[in-house]
Amino acid sequence: MQLISNDNAPFKICQLTDLHLDPYPFSVTDQQTISMIEQLLEKEQFDLIIITGDLIWGKKYASLETTLKYLYRIFDKTKTPLAITYGNHDNEGSFSRRQIRSYESHIKYPANKHQQYLVNDQENYTLEIFDEKSKQISHVIYVWDSGAYSNNEKVGLYSPIEVEQISWFNNLPYDNQVPRTDLGFLHIPIPEYTQAQNFIRDGQIGEPIGAPEINSGLFYSLVKDNNFKAIFAGHDHDNNFVANYKGIDFVYGNISGFNTYGKIKRGYKEISLYKDRVISKNVSFDSVLNIN
Repeated sequence: MQLISNDNAPFKICQLTDLHLDPYPFSVTDQQTISMIEQLLEKEQFDLIIITGDLIWGKKYASLETTLKYLYRIFDKTKTPLAITYGNHDNEGSFSRRQIRSYESHIKYPANKHQQYLVNDQENYTLEIFDEKSKQISHVIYVWDSGAYSNNEKVGLYSPIEVEQISWFNNLPYDNQVPRTDLGFLHIPIPEYTQAQNFIRDGQIGEPIGAPEINSGLFYSLVKDNNFKAIFAGHDHDNNFVANYKGIDFVYGNISGFNTYGKIKRGYKEISLYKDRVISKNVSFDSVLNIN
């Protein structure tokens, strides 16, 4: 589906992250995750929904289709464009990222992917938002697959963003002389989240930043791009802060799934994208659904 913005209202994004579903039929905790998302989507309207990884506990799966088809049908009801990137737990079992991505064919209203680039079975792409009146691109959303675990002990636990992924970003054909407010999404935070935690203006930090030990240099490219305004991650369940470092917002999504660790109230990140700024806030499912 094409993404459309207009001057009368912000482009509204719902970031869900870290659902951590076990195989269907769902446990009580997974049913709670599904129920909360269903109720949220019945009550609130968005222009885009993006899930930033760890949809499932991959190592527990012998078959993916039933679980993912069930999950995607929930979003089909809203007719809202849906985008997905993956986390370190999604493919920690017997299924490759390619196999997991293949089930996106069951999404009835997928957001249109542009500039797709594949490296090490990690799909990177952009989402282009078009102005309703001018029909020109009003915003670009960059989606990186941040990978999973490193196989090299010198690198550390998590693989860094690959050099090829940075090159992909640097060589995209967007006219950055035209002012825009552009965003990026991934699962595992980049190392600069460690510096950004010193400049938190909203939300909380409840655990160490789970970034790769090796810094491959993506942030330098982001800083050079004057249109890039905010990066959104998942992964660390007890972090949901918004901070600004070197002019870029570093944002954690609010953990959405109940079937995993984390003291933060489950919910989502509400992102309001304007022509000249972006505003993001944590919203708990409880507050939306008026649960005491």
